[in-house]
Amino acid sequence: MVMAIKYYYFRKQNIIKSHYILVDIKLRDSKIKTPREIMSDKLMLYGANGYTARLIIKELIGAGIRPVLAGRNQVKISTLADKHGFDYSIFALDDPNVIDEKLANVSVLINAAGPYSQTAKPFIDSCLRSKTHYIDITGEIDVFVYAESKNRFAEKAGIILCPGTGFDVIPTDCLSYLLKEKLPDATELNICFFSENGRPSIGTAKTSIEGLANGGRIRSNGIIEHVPLAHAVKKIDYGQGPKMAMSIPWGDVATAYYSTGIPNITVYTPRPKKGIDKIKKQRKWLFIMKLGIVQNFIKNKLQKKIVNGGDSDEKRAQSRMWVWAEVKNDSGQICSGKFQVANGYDVTGFGAMTFAKNILEKEFAGGYYTPSILLGPNIVESLPGFSGIEYSDN
Repeated sequence: MVMAIKYYYFRKQNIIKSHYILVDIKLRDSKIKTPREIMSDKLMLYGANGYTARLIIKELIGAGIRPVLAGRNQVKISTLADKHGFDYSIFALDDPNVIDEKLANVSVLINAAGPYSQTAKPFIDSCLRSKTHYIDITGEIDVFVYAESKNRFAEKAGIILCPGTGFDVIPTDCLSYLLKEKLPDATELNICFFSENGRPSIGTAKTSIEGLANGGRIRSNGIIEHVPLAHAVKKIDYGQGPKMAMSIPWGDVATAYYSTGIPNITVYTPRPKKGIDKIKKQRKWLFIMKLGIVQNFIKNKLQKKIVNGGDSDEKRAQSRMWVWAEVKNDSGQICSGKFQVANGYDVTGFGAMTFAKNILEKEFAGGYYTPSILLGPNIVESLPGFSGIEYSDN
């Protein structure tokens, strides 16, 4: 019998309060489907012509899964499908009836089309109607919050909603879960990650540009709060000695709360002090990032700078991600953990495939899940380049 822990929150005016009830839920036996059942299930990859999607396709092929490739660009999608001998589907997300029709016979959807602030909601709503399992590779806080708000509907529909099945947020979510097990009364969680020798894809870069104008976010006493960029600054040793790091608005502000119930969460990324000071000075001008003309100008410059959508296979092989987190309780006890994995995009390709494959092959109770709740925190050990976790009690 598979066991999972879910957190249910009292809501008032769409604000998640800090009070929560911890409920043990017995999930349906995680029964392995028969080969015939698996063969009849259809998986769709939307946004299939994107940089990260190409890595997901490679992993799916390696796992013996033949996805239906989907997206908005007829030429690019059909060319890619013909190359691999896959079926394809062309549609936009502006008409719910069209989405419902395209998902009618799809068992699992991998949404790889960002920004997810624009694509996740129409897909999640349609998946609830079509009874299609939904996963994506987002790191956007609002997507996680929206998906969790549909938990009851997903339970009723018997489908899984599990956004964040890539580097965002599998490694950090699993580490947060494991640290909470080591310090059950933790009330504060700090997370940090760092990309060594890696660059963002064009899709990630564009999404980041769109999010800059919204400033930072943390979770305080169970509530997600808007704060300035670099609101919190601290020195963190994520494996390369103490480095200055600043707070950023990252998906774990939502997901780590759902996985652990820890009410105070901040996510950091390393940055030199000069860079942090520069960001603080520029805060008052960030409002101009909301202007479409400014965003388009910056995106066009990025498009020219990031060749082929992102790093080459060779470049990614030289890169790795450093992951660190610590939990604290009210008595001052601290427990931390750190590890490395391969380049974030390779982790994402593997992660999306792994979660899709498990959902295709097994039966789970419907509902919203974080990665660590759906497949367990030890799934982190299967990630490419996983170094093992080094724990420390301070």
